[in-house]
Amino acid sequence: MLVHPLPIVTFLRSLLSAAESCGYVGAVVLLARERDAQAQHRELAEGWSSVHDVTGPALAVLCPLPPDAWSPGVMHPTKPEAVSAKGMMLEVPYMQERFDKRFWSHLSFEQGWDGPFVRPERPAPAAVHASGWTRTVTDAADFFGIEESHIPCIVLLSMSERHGTVIPIDESFGVYEFLKKLMERVGSAPVRLGKLLEERERLRRDIGVSHPGLNPAQVRSLGRKLAEARVLAPELIADCRTRLGSLEKAEPSDEDLQALREVSGLLRSPQRQAERHNLRIRGLLSQLERTISTLEAQRPTWDLVRQSQKSLSTIEHEVTRLRDEVASIRLAALVREVAAELPHPLHAAEVGPVPRLPGWSLCRLARRSPHTYTPRTAAARERVGRLGLVMVHGILSKPDMWSDLQELLAQDTDLDFVDPLPFGYRTGLFRLNPTRVFPGINVVADSLKEYLATEAEGYERIVLLAHSQGGLVVQRYLTRMLTEGRGEELSRIRRVVLLACPNNGAEVVLSLRRGMLGRRHPQEYQLRPLNEEVMNTRRTLMRDVIHASVVTERTCPIPFSVYAGESDNIVPAASAQSDYPDAAALPGGHSAIARPTSRQHRTYTTLRRLLLAEGF
Repeated sequence: MLVHPLPIVTFLRSLLSAAESCGYVGAVVLLARERDAQAQHRELAEGWSSVHDVTGPALAVLCPLPPDAWSPGVMHPTKPEAVSAKGMMLEVPYMQERFDKRFWSHLSFEQGWDGPFVRPERPAPAAVHASGWTRTVTDAADFFGIEESHIPCIVLLSMSERHGTVIPIDESFGVYEFLKKLMERVGSAPVRLGKLLEERERLRRDIGVSHPGLNPAQVRSLGRKLAEARVLAPELIADCRTRLGSLEKAEPSDEDLQALREVSGLLRSPQRQAERHNLRIRGLLSQLERTISTLEAQRPTWDLVRQSQKSLSTIEHEVTRLRDEVASIRLAALVREVAAELPHPLHAAEVGPVPRLPGWSLCRLARRSPHTYTPRTAAARERVGRLGLVMVHGILSKPDMWSDLQELLAQDTDLDFVDPLPFGYRTGLFRLNPTRVFPGINVVADSLKEYLATEAEGYERIVLLAHSQGGLVVQRYLTRMLTEGRGEELSRIRRVVLLACPNNGAEVVLSLRRGMLGRRHPQEYQLRPLNEEVMNTRRTLMRDVIHASVVTERTCPIPFSVYAGESDNIVPAASAQSDYPDAAALPGGHSAIARPTSRQHRTYTTLRRLLLAEGF
């Protein structure tokens, strides 16, 4: 196996990103050179397995590597390779495979890594090791903004709070004892969450392997051939193409199969043979019949998939509950309590904050652009330091749909730093005034851009909350800003929350929507399955936002939290969750998911957790 020693700054960014993705409560970094804190070095080298047992799935521990030891680092998920920080070793409790995948996923987008630098599987010479150790500690201290006079120290980072604490150490400080007391206060929630995440990963993998459905390339090929044959029966073939778009991952209904059989019967009809020959549609009938046979053969497999999905749904509920419990852990306060109770206690004055927070991807505080912004008006200057929650409604709705949520926010004293900002646009069934039209998604996205520049002026932190079609508006706004080279202006957007957004379209009541809204309704058109413009927007979003690592003119990393309605019959979960990495489900139908009626409603508790996380 070959190991790539990474610069500590590059390693830390991927470490913190992976630790947060895996649900760790925090991360611990021991900053001490070879001649500093020798007692702590010996303690960790001799009791590394004890540290593993104590930290559980809650804390990732990074500390200097003893001269006579060798650390395998973070293994590549599929290759006989690993990466490590020069002169450091890493303890990643439990969820090792899950952590490795997240680490390497972030590292693949890391622009600061110009490796690999390959060395064989053996300890480095003593002089080389000492030099690498010293350089690593110095660079890490600079990364955290810690002065030289504060070394040696322990840096403890709280993921939910985005807060770090610097703990000075001397020869009397016991690292193991400190971590043990700290974990006693943290409790068992991270342990249970870690086990459930592993079980959820296994179920998702099993469902993905055994999940029936049609090959996307097969669906596109058949759809193109059907489009060429639409003159035979326009309405029947149009309905068939719509149904095909939903069958890539969805279970076929009796009506779906019947529609496909009707088209097959139409093509087999002797009366249509001449027309079929004139259209020169090669293999359409045989391909259609193979598709029908495939769907019929897969129907028994759906029973197993439903059973696994039911188990997965139960786990998702428990994971959401435990995530809320873990997010409520205030690690910074617990550190102060433990520091005061040690045999050689540390007073509060000795436990200070990290001078500047590290720039891990999900927090992005240090990854913010150096672009500065000065509010132009007195009202905007008063908003500095507060968080603006911009709420975007969907089709056939209006801003007052958020009234229940706004009332709950106003009653929550913990969220007094949040200002609800409902954004509205024109939508409806009928165009009564012939001189006015319903705006398309691009026009609404441009309207949202102006709203954020005026009504949301002065807010250094913004969270975008969108329901249904509003999610398409937000995504279009982000991609249009990046296309214009204005990615730096998006850096104040801390998170996007999508509720029941039709990312892959909504095929339910499609014919009714067309009849009521008209075939050329500019907003309804974007809701149709496999809409090409919507798909292109999401591809750009995945590349330049979801998987971005730095803020540039064309990229801006923004975390997305995407939720489907458990009983939503308008936008199915497969469309709402799509291929977003942070996707889950919330109680309620298509409308109820965005209208929490109490502070106990999971939509509210979830949004509350996300807002509190962005409030630090």
